[in-house]
Amino acid sequence: MNLIELLFQVKDPRRAAGRRYPLSAILLITIMAIMSGYYGYREIARYAEANKEFFLQFFPKKRKKLPSHVTIREVLRRIDYKELILLFESWALGYVSIEKNEWFSIDGKAIGSTLTDYSKEYQNFVSLVSVFSQKRGQVIVSEAYENKKTSEIPTVESLIERLALKDVVFTLDALHCQKKL
Repeated sequence: MNLIELLFQVKDPRRAAGRRYPLSAILLITIMAIMSGYYGYREIARYAEANKEFFLQFFPKKRKKLPSHVTIREVLRRIDYKELILLFESWALGYVSIEKNEWFSIDGKAIGSTLTDYSKEYQNFVSLVSVFSQKRGQVIVSEAYENKKTSEIPTVESLIERLALKDVVFTLDALHCQKKL
């Protein structure tokens, strides 16, 4: 199964009457833009416009316009990221053969502009934990968490369990050097 076929499996969160653009095409534009170094909604829309001829083939024939940054933002705000990440990981791991003694780095980073409760003593933000393959130079799996609900430690444990790898080396930061782990 290729990536485009996989994107058709993602559940569309929009109501049927408001779907001018196929969800799979919006996700394809977003993934390709991010892989090309365009991260903001406006940048993603500019990337799509710069590659308009290519992307128009994924839309109905009567559509001559690409989605605006507002449409992209609304779709990305409503999408079920857990579903998308699990589908993407299953697709990506189908192309990656992990070898014995391979090295993986695991680390978590706070995602900018997700901070809430900024005026309180205990602030809340979203962090992303990624498993990075040293050999390939790419992230193979990742998972987000809110620091008010959980921490990096159980998130890392669930990622390692989900990968079910044997005979590999994981490098982690000092946070994970605890007796109880």
